[in-house]
Amino acid sequence: MAISHMEECISEVRMWLSNNQLKLNDDKTDFLMLIPPSTRQKHIQLPVFSVGSSLITPSSKSRNLGVVFDQGMTFHDHISETVSTGFSYLRSIALAKKYLPAEALATLVHAFVSASIDSCSSILYGLPKYEINRLQKLLNQAARLLTHTGKYDQITPILRKLHWLPVHQRIQFKILTLAHKVVYETSLYLRLPKHQQSRITRSSSAPLLERKRAKKRSAGDRAFSVAAPSLWNALPVAIRSTGDLHAFQRLIKTILFRNAFS
Repeated sequence: MAISHMEECISEVRMWLSNNQLKLNDDKTDFLMLIPPSTRQKHIQLPVFSVGSSLITPSSKSRNLGVVFDQGMTFHDHISETVSTGFSYLRSIALAKKYLPAEALATLVHAFVSASIDSCSSILYGLPKYEINRLQKLLNQAARLLTHTGKYDQITPILRKLHWLPVHQRIQFKILTLAHKVVYETSLYLRLPKHQQSRITRSSSAPLLERKRAKKRSAGDRAFSVAAPSLWNALPVAIRSTGDLHAFQRLIKTILFRNAFS
């Protein structure tokens, strides 16, 4: 039933494109099935659906908005690609760093490395520590390159000097930024229910988000609808009541920085 609905939907999209002198590349359509770990071990027959004259079989991974999704939502391949590309950029920048002023060197590192780590980083919330550590090694190497320090020097003082958040805190920063946009209704596409307080208190001006209980702890706690309320509601009242986004980001960066390096 789901496959037939998908085929009908794609057929309508295909017709709309054709009527507007556009073309859908049938054979380039990608199809990804998200399979829970318990089912992944079993030999199940994956469905095939048709797009025009092409038969599409499920892929093991698929790219969407620059993020590589896999069947188990582990993002292992996405992190591998980010780390591989990031180290490649760092090697190229290292070859040219003696010809670059400090400001230009920092711009290159931010544009090609730290920006790629931060891109869509909120989806990495709740991943195992060993996956996050792979990205942290990339960030550490970028910090060493920027400060001209050796690989055996301690990284914590370097990150503190640069005022860089570790990857784990950068992910929390991204989620809290999105949560702020939801609470103060500046987001065009994200919506979360607010917690309805039974009586007016001093903290009523600092709205809370309704926290949903995840059905599956390992995967459900990673959902934005669970992670965002959890992180947002833990913030002090003074920060939650800060309506200006840039001021809010400065405050939460201070808190996350203190938590990371205290």
